[in-house]
Amino acid sequence: LHSTRSSRPCMATKAIHLASRLPRIATLAPRATPRAYTASRTLISPARAAMTSPKTELVYFSDTYQTSCEAKVVSCEPVEDPGDDGVARFVVVLDRTVAYPAGGGQPSDTGRIVGPGGVPFAVASVASTKDGTVTHLGELEEEGAAPFNADDEVTVTVDADKRLLHARIHSAGHLLDVAMTNIGFGPDVMVPAKGLHQPDQAYVEYTGKVEGLDKDKLMADLKAEMNKLVSLGGGSAAAMMGYDEAAEACGGELPSYIPKDSTPRIVTIVPDTAGCPCGGTHVANVKEIGSVDVTGVRVKKGTTRVSYTIEGMKDHK
Repeated sequence: LHSTRSSRPCMATKAIHLASRLPRIATLAPRATPRAYTASRTLISPARAAMTSPKTELVYFSDTYQTSCEAKVVSCEPVEDPGDDGVARFVVVLDRTVAYPAGGGQPSDTGRIVGPGGVPFAVASVASTKDGTVTHLGELEEEGAAPFNADDEVTVTVDADKRLLHARIHSAGHLLDVAMTNIGFGPDVMVPAKGLHQPDQAYVEYTGKVEGLDKDKLMADLKAEMNKLVSLGGGSAAAMMGYDEAAEACGGELPSYIPKDSTPRIVTIVPDTAGCPCGGTHVANVKEIGSVDVTGVRVKKGTTRVSYTIEGMKDHK
């Protein structure tokens, strides 16, 4: 997850760098938190959360609001089956990228890669392999244009509005965990298990159920608590930590998929609360999440799903 490479500076012009108007995610020292809060929730792929040194440097790890960077092409391979439209598509691997690969319930970034020829390569989706190699799938915007060559110097740019929306939705999922604990449904009652954080649907699933649960009251209480936390604000934190330090920051222990010789990335969405391993993009301050609505509670086979929306999502009211 962490790379020591810093040979080429990333682009930081006002047009492509949202940090000029929004604060960056800060690095927060681990805080003493109740052991009971420790969650097994997989907010990102276990490999990406635990990885010490991925193949591709993840530039977005250090700054959610950075939307462009320079990189070097490692490979550019054609997709064997171009599809019904016959358009030639390629999979591009770079030595570093600002583009977020889909994982942990969060969709990938989309954007463009521009190289020496000047013809934009439209990135339709981004993915990550088990060894941390990030792949960019897309097509050249000019028919017949030559694909990239290995070692080409390129600029990667992602859709800034989409990046920020995804970060806000994902952060709201973490905020939901905090709100659950605050109203009496913490991990000693319901353990966060997995989440989906997409513009058309967002929820967190918890292992456990409460007999006789008043779903309407739970929804109302969570909505009130989440909006209160947004109103109060507070700096979020994302930091690579040694295993023991990370365990302390997460309430005393880490999920079993985190190797003890790793340096996981720990995200704490609200100061003075427990963090959890996460490789996603997040807002710098919970105020940026905006208004929240809790739209449903479903209990099935020992799992409780809590659905939510925020401003900018489909069906948010």
